Amino acid sequence: MKKKVVITLSVLFMIAIIGVVIFAVVSGMKSQNAGDLNAATNDSATAANAAPATIYSEHYKIGVVQTGLGGASKDCYGGFMMELDERQLMGNLEIVYIVEDNEELCRNKIKELVDGGCDLIYTIGRFASETAAQITKDIPIVFGAVNSPDEVGLVASNEVPGGNVTGVSSYTPCFEQIDLIPVLFPKAKTLATLYSATDEDAVLQGIIAAREAKNIGINCTQYPLEDKDALKTALDKIKAAKTEIIYLPVDKFLSANIDTINAFAYENKIPVICGDEATLSQGAFATSEINYLSIGRKAAGMACDILFEKKDVSTLSVMYKHDCTNFVNKAVRDKMGIELPATALGEIELWEAPTEPPQAAPAPTAAATMANEATAASKAE
Repeated sequence: MKKKVVITLSVLFMIAIIGVVIFAVVSGMKSQNAGDLNAATNDSATAANAAPATIYSEHYKIGVVQTGLGGASKDCYGGFMMELDERQLMGNLEIVYIVEDNEELCRNKIKELVDGGCDLIYTIGRFASETAAQITKDIPIVFGAVNSPDEVGLVASNEVPGGNVTGVSSYTPCFEQIDLIPVLFPKAKTLATLYSATDEDAVLQGIIAAREAKNIGINCTQYPLEDKDALKTALDKIKAAKTEIIYLPVDKFLSANIDTINAFAYENKIPVICGDEATLSQGAFATSEINYLSIGRKAAGMACDILFEKKDVSTLSVMYKHDCTNFVNKAVRDKMGIELPATALGEIELWEAPTEPPQAAPAPTAAATMANEATAASKAE
């Protein structure tokens, strides 16, 4: 009997010891897990505090006024909205989007935006920009697609605007177009620029082109033209001088006489670099065309700087440097038998005339409030 009692007590004692050991192990594990959890929680809190904020807390109202109704103007608006969306700011903004090509109605709607408490106005095209600048001297205005804002009085200077207006110019990218020449014709050394002597914009473009040609080692002869007789004389001189390239800025006189210029260029195998896609479509060889989406994107960046970063609009320089697309007219290339260097293939796109009517532009995003959107087509300016 005693033996049985001793065995029973021994068993109970061993069970007690095992229980104590298990309790100690479990408690230690719980303590360790709690410590790890606390450490992880503290680390997460620290990381959260250190992470930069991607969404601002402020909310603003932006009025968008578009007077041009063509693709360029629509891209200026589309790029603006794309940039704001990619910056995750649509939740911070109320966008009031107005498209109006009637000048008097446009003026009235800009007054409504000013009276309606807009914090900033984005204007697309010269008329909208000038009108907004006349109506308000307090609300910041960021423009897109205005050629020479300093010359028309929108800003005191492009470097230091000085008032409540700044933005992104759509001035013809002469530098980029001349810089396209060595890409397409690495051995070319002579250039002729033609422009109307009575068109101030065309004269300036011709001068800029000549200066840039000199900068990149190309000898440029300028031909200011008074009339058709002067054009014929200039073409004769170009042929006699065996000039390799012709440059045409955006110029109404040249556009009206483009058939004469093209016939001469094809006959003498002289490629024409031009100032815009419209002239390219008329038979010129190549151009470097502004990407108007990029104008809208840059304007959106300036708007963000003003509203969220509190930058002074009067000190934000007008933007001139453009993102461009280089086009070569495929039909003209084939007609003239020009073989492009392999190094140029990654720098250009082959342009072909559209075979179908252009599709209607997509509807604006739901974030925008539309007002009287028209359907005709015209340039931003």
